[in-house]
Amino acid sequence: MLPCLPNEPRIVDPKLQGRLTDEYLSEYQPQIEQLFTELRRQLNVHLRNAKPIKLGKAYPLGQCLEISQAFEVAFAQLEPSKLSTPEHVIAFQAIKAFIAAGGEFRQVWGDLRGEYFQNAFLLGSWYVDVANDTVDRNKPSVEVLPFAESGLRPIQNFAHFAVIAKRYWGAASLPNIVYPELAPYVPLIILQPNAGPQLHGMFDYMIALTQRSEFAMSEQAISELSFPEHLYEAFAAGGDQSIEQARSLALKACQKARAVEGYLLGSARDSAIQKALLVNQHWTKTCVQFG
Repeated sequence: MLPCLPNEPRIVDPKLQGRLTDEYLSEYQPQIEQLFTELRRQLNVHLRNAKPIKLGKAYPLGQCLEISQAFEVAFAQLEPSKLSTPEHVIAFQAIKAFIAAGGEFRQVWGDLRGEYFQNAFLLGSWYVDVANDTVDRNKPSVEVLPFAESGLRPIQNFAHFAVIAKRYWGAASLPNIVYPELAPYVPLIILQPNAGPQLHGMFDYMIALTQRSEFAMSEQAISELSFPEHLYEAFAAGGDQSIEQARSLALKACQKARAVEGYLLGSARDSAIQKALLVNQHWTKTCVQFG
């Protein structure tokens, strides 16, 4: 079995994690849900003030990543002496004993039931969503259920990513032939309503996925996704390269990256991400209009 990629929604050893979940956690599931709900409640004020609106939607809508990241930090800093109820202490101690015995508690990301990108947590054999109200604010903020029943699955490739981006964000996915030198690591341009264009695919999981394919997945996205000519002209800003010439350069960049010894090391990845972030910062001044 292949090693788990960063944030991959997969239980590496289901038998072990199921046994540890039954032994250490199942008896205390109500208390664990109470602890997580209280922690989420405490985070809401800060998170709402930090980003009251995201892409035209009021907190917490669309902020599952921000909430999940804040929750992970907050849980790591919890001290039993500062917990407000005996039930919270019981839950915290059960989770700590579970982890000490080899239990898994980590953040994951993937395709939820073919509809959304979802950030959640694996806690043994459980799926834990501490941002359950970020699509429908009327839902409970926390959901805990068996991972096998959650419907969360790994993104398979950039084509799969593009399908969910369209369904969830209403976004169009273009091949990154505008900055071909970044295409191996960042092969997509996302056009999303109420936002500027963004070089995309910079999730740790997606980058690790295309690296594991030796950038074949990036090549596939560059080859198969279309780039309407009027949009390319707007992005190219008077450049003299045709779409196919630009596409060829992006494909060659993928081939070159694959041939370079040490492409799996972090330096090339980090450099590409930093350059892409600068592009995205510049593009925030551009508004995408959808008809």
